[in-house]
Amino acid sequence: MSRDTLAPDDAAPRLADVVRIEPAADGDHWLVSVDGVPVSRASSTVAATLRAMDGRASLDELRRRFAPDQTPEEFAALAARFRRAGLLRGSERRTAGRVTYRPPLTIQFATLRAPRLFDRLHRLIRPLLRGWLAWPLAALIVAGLVALGAQAADVVAALTSPLPLVDVLVVAVVLVAATLLHEAAHGVTLAHGGGQPRRAGVMLLYLGPAFFVDVTDAWRLPSRASRVRVALAGPAVHAALAGAAALCALAVPDPDVRRALLVLSCACAVVVVINLVPFVRFDGYIAVMSALDEPNLRARTMADAADALRRGLFGGAPGPRALARWWSVPFGILSALVPIALVVAAIERTVHALAGTGPVGALIVLALPTAVVVAVGVGVVRWVVAGWSRGRGRTRFVLIGVAAVAAVVGAAAVIPVDDTRTLGFTSVGDRVELVVPASATDDAGLTADLPVDLTTSGILADAVVARGVARPAPARTITAPLTAFSPVEVPGLEVEARTIGTVDVPAATLPASGRAVVHLGSRSLLGAVWSTHVVDPASVLLTSFDPPTSDTKDPR
Repeated sequence: MSRDTLAPDDAAPRLADVVRIEPAADGDHWLVSVDGVPVSRASSTVAATLRAMDGRASLDELRRRFAPDQTPEEFAALAARFRRAGLLRGSERRTAGRVTYRPPLTIQFATLRAPRLFDRLHRLIRPLLRGWLAWPLAALIVAGLVALGAQAADVVAALTSPLPLVDVLVVAVVLVAATLLHEAAHGVTLAHGGGQPRRAGVMLLYLGPAFFVDVTDAWRLPSRASRVRVALAGPAVHAALAGAAALCALAVPDPDVRRALLVLSCACAVVVVINLVPFVRFDGYIAVMSALDEPNLRARTMADAADALRRGLFGGAPGPRALARWWSVPFGILSALVPIALVVAAIERTVHALAGTGPVGALIVLALPTAVVVAVGVGVVRWVVAGWSRGRGRTRFVLIGVAAVAAVVGAAAVIPVDDTRTLGFTSVGDRVELVVPASATDDAGLTADLPVDLTTSGILADAVVARGVARPAPARTITAPLTAFSPVEVPGLEVEARTIGTVDVPAATLPASGRAVVHLGSRSLLGAVWSTHVVDPASVLLTSFDPPTSDTKDPR
């Protein structure tokens, strides 16, 4: 038996005292639970194997009795999986309590009174939970999609324009309430089906705050369809709210209210789309896992993908598959990459939104990528150590690893990207000035005749309103609208800024302020990432401790 699959104390493994094995509701499987929480569904053979692990029977005796067709290495790998799952004595995991960390980027803060809370809530709204309820909800969602399509031009304008602070607060409060209802829908649907939500609370999920409800008990429900309903109950809340907001926007005459409703509708729609991505531990993944009746789908496919990658780097014979499906490895690869892509996309949007907002924005821009690099780096190091411990193909691994790193860094160093700087602009009459926060000390590399895109400062995206040519100008301190640096509009509020140039633009109708994207030329992808994510924010943060003195001030 290989040393990486069998721990010494597994010679005669013993089931942990907190593990229970009970028949599943469908009658075809067994539920394996830890402290009353289902962690896996098992076949009759696997359930019998676990029950026979009493600390007296050796691993080889168990193999000959329950899996004679498996090799000792394969059966040892199965025992190692039991140990990693915390099912064997000595490998028990601490029961999830009020504060729980789940790799790679999730921290949960829970109440342990969730069963009682959801029991009361279920009794309160049970008369409304009827099968026909799905039809009006579906009609509302479809009608909302049609309404959004009919208002496409207004939707684009709403998403690419600054949003008044009051509207931002209203939309934020409604989204928080919708997220709370989203999670409550999971718990109530589970309780209605006969299960019990065990934990609920708030969490930091991929760097963002969210609510959560532990619906692991859904594995006790009798059918796949009932488990899928539990998973999709939450997204249905956001989808229904998106539809209702879009329909209301169609009927409301006030343009400001209509804009806020359209932003709310689109925000809810984005929540639904992201929630249904099956490669992240969101509701879409739970629905797919439940529909396929494959517990721990993501972990098992990622284990298969990691094993395939290890064999490619280190060599060696393939290990036993955690999931006997042809798509296990590609699903596992996507399950590893998609969460990273989502986090990177969120960081890039944050970096873009916080560009030029001063020391606080610079600190956030530095902190977010650092947290992601550390979290991903820990996982990569663990994977490398696990592969290295096998003791096979180490020279091959070093050569392939060095070549891969060199190829990635080399490509990033030569791939050209557009070198841009994001500034603010103000427009008064026919004079357009480029501005930076008063705390900024550099001129953004501004030289004569550089092309400039003047854009809106949108809540979700920016729209180009004019193109022109930059001209350096003597610096002076002025006051500029907040929307020169932020997508949030506060009427009458202006912030201190410093002019660094002007823009020659053709005759055009421009907003009073917005963003200016200055095109400096091109540079390497590596240089761009290093500059925008490290050098620029670090420079802003450091110079904030020694701000420049103002020469002149021209209030507006």
